Amino acid sequence: MVEGDKLSQDEIDKLLKNMTAPEGESEGSEKPFEEKKVREYNFRRPVKFSREQQRTLQLVHENFARELSTYLSGRCRTFVDINYASIDQITFSEFQQSLTSPTYIAVFSTSSLAGNAILQVGLDIGYAMIDRLLGGPGSTLEEIRTPTDVETAILRKESSVMLRALSKAWSTIEPFEVSLEKIETNPQFIQIAPPNEMTILVTLSITIRDVQGFMNICFPSSTLEPISDKLSTRMWTQTAKKSPEVQEKLKNMLMLSKLDLTAVLGKTDICISDMLKLQIGDVVRLDSFYQDPIDFDVQGVSIFKSKVGTNKGFYAVQIEKENKQLLEKTFLTKVLNEKFKTDKPREGGSDKGGM
Repeated sequence: MVEGDKLSQDEIDKLLKNMTAPEGESEGSEKPFEEKKVREYNFRRPVKFSREQQRTLQLVHENFARELSTYLSGRCRTFVDINYASIDQITFSEFQQSLTSPTYIAVFSTSSLAGNAILQVGLDIGYAMIDRLLGGPGSTLEEIRTPTDVETAILRKESSVMLRALSKAWSTIEPFEVSLEKIETNPQFIQIAPPNEMTILVTLSITIRDVQGFMNICFPSSTLEPISDKLSTRMWTQTAKKSPEVQEKLKNMLMLSKLDLTAVLGKTDICISDMLKLQIGDVVRLDSFYQDPIDFDVQGVSIFKSKVGTNKGFYAVQIEKENKQLLEKTFLTKVLNEKFKTDKPREGGSDKGGM
């Protein structure tokens, strides 16, 4: 209260406090509630997996893409570039509608996860792969058609190896064995989940020479939900560390692998009619001169440049230059091919056998 036109110290303090308070606030008034951030939630398309879980799935399939790129590069005898493209959460019906017909679809199941999943490869990439495996340049068809029985058998064999590589990439999260259930070319004939069920769709981009395409891996949410707790980046990075025993095993596998070495004196192109006319004593001119260094190939890849000579009565080559990058890649390709060969299922087994 005011006494003799003078303010008490308490009244002065209250007045100063009211002057410094934000506009719209006065003494004793409650602070306004902070506006909460509201996020839309679509009940028709619920988000089943967090960003951290999606990041873990991305790391797994990036590892799968690297291993598959190494395998297909050696298998197709040319550089095959495979990269992680995207990961999305969409309904199963949206995934079906996004696929063109015909296409190549491999339905597979696992020993520890419930339900089935899908490995889908565009036929533009499929025909380029078949062309390389059969000795062609790796071109695809101008008009995509349904593959024949022979082409389907080739793609079935290659997709079996792809699924084993996928199982290996998943071993850091959930070890499992893969079984190939069936092959389809029409997306509408595939029903592994209800149309409105959410799925995880992982897309990889594939380049074989001049042909570019995509590979899709589709997991229904009901398949991955039992292991959702394991899909954390921290757990994945901890389990991904290689133990000394594993490193020693890989080293021994590398050192015991056998490599094919070939000294190429030269090459030339002739017609079949000319080749049939060749006789003893004929001379065929090569594309190299005798004093030039020759290619010294490792597994069919030109790694070294060398000179021809003799050593203790045998023909020999002396290495003069090497390509270290190609040498390391060739060694890695050989090791992975030996690994896939040891894991290959017995011939004549059914598709549902463990791989």
